[in-house]
Amino acid sequence: MIIKKFSMKYYKDVIQIWKNSGISVGSSDEKEEIKRVLHKNPDLFLIGLIDKEVIAVVIGAFDGRRGYVHHLAVSPAYQKKGYGRKIMEELHERFQNLNVHKVHLFIEKNNEDVINFYKKIGWEIRDDLIMMSYVPNTDLYKRDI
Repeated sequence: MIIKKFSMKYYKDVIQIWKNSGISVGSSDEKEEIKRVLHKNPDLFLIGLIDKEVIAVVIGAFDGRRGYVHHLAVSPAYQKKGYGRKIMEELHERFQNLNVHKVHLFIEKNNEDVINFYKKIGWEIRDDLIMMSYVPNTDLYKRDI
């Protein structure tokens, strides 16, 4: 697998990988929103390619203090072959180059496979925090696209 920076020409492929992998695709994943993420973190939004086919994706983000991981997915036909680990290792290296002290991610509680994947690559579950959300504009936020 070759890992490179995401570009918008792969948008439809990435959306399909997310959907095929069971990731909820909502209004924050619409084309204009993805362009915003790409503009903010161009070196942290990565795709994995095999024979020019996108088979893996991860959005990394850095707010100046902490790193974040969003929407890591590997096409179902390529899962459990080390590609998720490989793209995460690349993202970890990029976070280290930015001197990121800590990286966070969010997983739906019932997604045991994903929880176990992250445990295997060194992540820890935290039970000292509660995630909270606020939707400032309910006209913008849509669960599914």
